[in-house]
Amino acid sequence: MATVTFLVHPERPDALALAQDTAEWLDSRGDTARILMFSAYNRVTESGTERDVDAVDLGGSTVAVSMGGDGTFLRVVRLAWPVDVPVLGVNFGRVGYLPDLVPDQLREALVKVFEDKAVIENRCALDVAVGDRSGGDAPFTHLALNEVVLEKTIFGHTVRLATAIDGQHVLTYSADGLLIATATGSTAYNLSAGGPILAPALRAMVVTPVAPHFTLDRSLVLTDEQSVTVEIAPDRAAALVIDGQEIGRLQPGAVITCRVAHRPVRVVRHDPLGFGGMLRFRLLADREEPEN
Repeated sequence: MATVTFLVHPERPDALALAQDTAEWLDSRGDTARILMFSAYNRVTESGTERDVDAVDLGGSTVAVSMGGDGTFLRVVRLAWPVDVPVLGVNFGRVGYLPDLVPDQLREALVKVFEDKAVIENRCALDVAVGDRSGGDAPFTHLALNEVVLEKTIFGHTVRLATAIDGQHVLTYSADGLLIATATGSTAYNLSAGGPILAPALRAMVVTPVAPHFTLDRSLVLTDEQSVTVEIAPDRAAALVIDGQEIGRLQPGAVITCRVAHRPVRVVRHDPLGFGGMLRFRLLADREEPEN
């Protein structure tokens, strides 16, 4: 018996309707379904009960199904990754790069998962530790599937970011920002900033400056055994953004450290395009209106 957890965008009634219809179908098969709807302020609703998203446990799920766009998919990944549950994405966004199913393909894709015939890709993610240079307090940790961005907070000014690789100082960037992307995220903000495209299964990260001022404007591609540390240099703060969500403002002296996470994110692919097909789709889709 399979257990399927649906996580639904709060403003897509069509996504909720499909989740409910598929849940009835699963029940008729003798399987189990859960439907959770995201709401504002990091809350989710299940069976009329609202609670913090951090209280959601996907352990025991056969698969977690994201019903929305890229933003919904990334939220589901953060819940599924700690318990090693694969994520299947149904696209209800305008473009949607991460979820690759259209609604009519959902049942077929689930059957493949149940029968162990689905293609499940291992995508690397980043462990992101946020602390200060004193190292006195335990750092906050976050997960990033696409990228980590440190960016300026004052219009018309740059931010200074002292960057080290494996503990050895490399450069202090004066720039609009600096991003550390995974292979999955290499075709997102990294690509827009002029960074290289990495094959999606590659366990690596790429460091790309955003509009650097009088410093190196090339990207650095690093292995999964290396680490990147970035310190906010005096005298301006930086905004920390992970997978498109602002985590907070970091003051001078704050430090983030990024490493490739030991456990991959498991993503269910239905009729995958392959690297060349994915790249062609992505480059063509980037000409369309982006998802809000």
